Amino acid sequence: MGGAMIETEARTILNQGLSQGRAETKRETAQRMLKRGKLTIEGIAEDTGLSVEEVERLAGIQMN
Repeated sequence: MGGAMIETEARTILNQGLSQGRAETKRETAQRMLKRGKLTIEGIAEDTGLSVEEVERLAGIQMN
């Protein structure tokens, strides 16, 4: 029974790492798109799956 528990925990850790890696890749992609300056914040959010707020944060835009 311990082996199954360890395997489940390992999968959970792996999935968390993959999820964090995907999020970081999305942020890096958005930053490259922002540097090109050819898309709107909304377009970048749509293309990357990030929220508009996250893209604004990456762009250094402060919305009050």
